[in-house]
Amino acid sequence: MAMAKKGTRVIVVDGERYRWVVAPNDEPGLAIVVLHADVDGQRMVTWVEHGVVVAPGLVAGAVRDALLHHGWTPRLRGRQLTLRCLGRNPNPADLRLVAWPPTA
Repeated sequence: MAMAKKGTRVIVVDGERYRWVVAPNDEPGLAIVVLHADVDGQRMVTWVEHGVVVAPGLVAGAVRDALLHHGWTPRLRGRQLTLRCLGRNPNPADLRLVAWPPTA
């Protein structure tokens, strides 16, 4: 899923380049949209509460958590991975991300 480069930022996480942008929406909050910078692969969207400051550290933490715990494959095409950040003051070093919407 391609994302326009205009308006995105680049972040390097563990030697890999990613493009990211914050997409403001009404519900369920703000969406951090991340794609690999060099490959048109799987998109990752992490929802955070309105009012959360989305800084590069938070984005890097979400990328690491998605890779390690949620099976995100940014170099391969695939269905969008959608996660939700629990808590109103997320700590990038200790994020709690869950699959969204929750499965029953």
